[in-house]
Amino acid sequence: MGDGPKLSVCIVTYERPAFLERCLRSLEAGLDADAQVIVVDASAEDRSGLVRSIRASAIYVHAPHLAGWMTRSRNEALRHARGEIVTFLDDDVVLRPGWESALLAAFADPSVAAVAGRTCNGHDGEEHYALPVGRLLPDGRLTDGFASVQDGLVDIDHGIGANMSFRRSLLAELGGFRDDYPGTALREDTDIFLRVRALGRRAVFAPDAAVDHLPAPHVRGARFDTRYKLYGRRNHMVLLARDGGLGSPLLRKWVGGQFAAVGRSRGISAKAKRLGVTIVGVAWGTGAALRQAKPRPLPPRREDALGRELRAALGDGVSASHPERTRGEGGR
Repeated sequence: MGDGPKLSVCIVTYERPAFLERCLRSLEAGLDADAQVIVVDASAEDRSGLVRSIRASAIYVHAPHLAGWMTRSRNEALRHARGEIVTFLDDDVVLRPGWESALLAAFADPSVAAVAGRTCNGHDGEEHYALPVGRLLPDGRLTDGFASVQDGLVDIDHGIGANMSFRRSLLAELGGFRDDYPGTALREDTDIFLRVRALGRRAVFAPDAAVDHLPAPHVRGARFDTRYKLYGRRNHMVLLARDGGLGSPLLRKWVGGQFAAVGRSRGISAKAKRLGVTIVGVAWGTGAALRQAKPRPLPPRREDALGRELRAALGDGVSASHPERTRGEGGR
């Protein structure tokens, strides 16, 4: 990898040309000239002219067949990534000054395999967060805090998809993203970070590698609508089942917590609505988990055809420096 760029920045986009343009202008102003930029666009219209008018060297992949599948678009970007560090940014973020240097400084520590950068949403008080950042809790819930200000690097269990980076060798070892988190794609970013953890690698939150998240409207539905909540429950159950197996105590505790939360809703109407969403979401998630998980944790490395293809495209990341057996492999 010594002949390639230090950094590849991947943008996945779908029918949001104004936000894509804003993001690309931010990259053009904030990245070194030799950084690789890759855009995978699932929109109906080819916008290669727009992309290359801003950054002539950008790789543009027009892939309308990937509409509705964010992680499949992410994997498409990996086919073209040549940087030692591979970043994924949402198309509705802009870089804050110093983002690239802060990111590379975090990876200067050889123990760091993955980085979640600070993602600022403009909400009052978001720079303060009382809980540990980016943790998977014993009851199956996830903590947030990715907009908070911290004193240096913070070890995390999971990161945020709007601003996440990995060593290319690690993505090769993993065989890319699991690309079957549908709908809103909730938890696809959590999934890959938990797989990093399952390999015994280190992920950190780097607050100085900051972006401003200026949310674009969803092409279908709205954030936090019923569709969003249903997919959230479905995908969270699949996530926990894959990470801990179908018998995961975290999965059982999380489901119990969802029903307990119904009783804390205010008013009969709110209770009834939340109960309905919880029943449907948990039932859907149960069916999906039974199909897509196993009694024991899934191996973090993809060994299917796509995983092997992406491993070859990225360069095999399995090396003698990491000979340990990983959870869910071998004699489990």
